[in-house]
Amino acid sequence: MIPIKLSMHNFMCYRDAPLLSLASIHTVCISGDNGNGKSALIDAMTWALWGKTRAKSDDNLIHSGQAEMEVEFDFAVDKQPYRIIRKHAKPKRRGSSGRTILEFQIASGSGFRSITGDSITQTQQKITDTLHMDHTTFINSALLLQGRADEFTEQPPVKRKEVLANILGLSFYD
Repeated sequence: MIPIKLSMHNFMCYRDAPLLSLASIHTVCISGDNGNGKSALIDAMTWALWGKTRAKSDDNLIHSGQAEMEVEFDFAVDKQPYRIIRKHAKPKRRGSSGRTILEFQIASGSGFRSITGDSITQTQQKITDTLHMDHTTFINSALLLQGRADEFTEQPPVKRKEVLANILGLSFYD
């Protein structure tokens, strides 16, 4: 997966963040003082891709004082561009659950067309299949999470074997 573009609205510390274009960048180093939003950029990408972050709930990802958020993430797999738009709104009534929308698109012709499934679960599976990687494999191979650099080594042997099999694509031989 090659990141191309990241757009956030009311996501964590980014209320009206400018578009982050990564299309012409080969290698990126994000540096800065603590609390400046470096990890939030990674959280935005993982939330768009898998709906997972270091936060306990999606409601905690919404910028303080706001009721909804959105992340739009463009990326390429095997030179084919894709777009994910994931939105979440806080519940209108206390005790009920918030509302999440997930849209998955593929570039075709002059724009993007939807390849979203009939449910969030189906759409999420399409995204995972396109990436050839689930969130667990990603955080154990391509990303060292803050405070969890030993994620892979702390896994039981069966889980480490599963992660390695996913990385190496061994399911092809099953």
